[in-house]
Amino acid sequence: MRSRRGRAAVPPDRYPAGLAGRAQTLPRGDRRSAPEAPRIPEAPQAVSWLLDADVLSQPAKQKGHAGVIAWLEKHKNHCYTSSIVIAQLAFWVNGKQGKQRLALQAWLKELIDAMHGRILGFNVSVAHVWAEQQHRLQAAGQRMPIEDSYIAAIARRHNLTIVTGNVKDFRRPGIKVFNPFDES
Repeated sequence: MRSRRGRAAVPPDRYPAGLAGRAQTLPRGDRRSAPEAPRIPEAPQAVSWLLDADVLSQPAKQKGHAGVIAWLEKHKNHCYTSSIVIAQLAFWVNGKQGKQRLALQAWLKELIDAMHGRILGFNVSVAHVWAEQQHRLQAAGQRMPIEDSYIAAIARRHNLTIVTGNVKDFRRPGIKVFNPFDES
């Protein structure tokens, strides 16, 4: 589908939350001549979170951290994850055997279904953020595990706070980190 200007149009079901249907309400015609609407101050935006594997896996563990599980339940509507984290979880699940593996495979499928639309991938715009991030880290003499650097770039690209117990690998300039294991 193409817009009138030849750009690919975004189907309404792909609009960010709260924007579906708004495109049809925008005025047509020369927008330069339209009077500017008064600015309404925006409410502070809620923090959105990018969940790392160590946090996301807590409900699936036999002795999952109760405080982290409660935190996940409280913030579930503002949580995202990445395809990198899903790969890490799949690797973890595939390392198990027998009934435990089958149960974890079912859990992972349910998790992926529940997170539909909130699993962010490593795309071209994230790749540019990652490259800039890696140059800054290299110039500062810092290293970051490659998978964590991908997760950090996805979080930075989407202005998300990484939720992890692994703060030492993520605590870098420009990367927002929250440790729910410390909160309970």
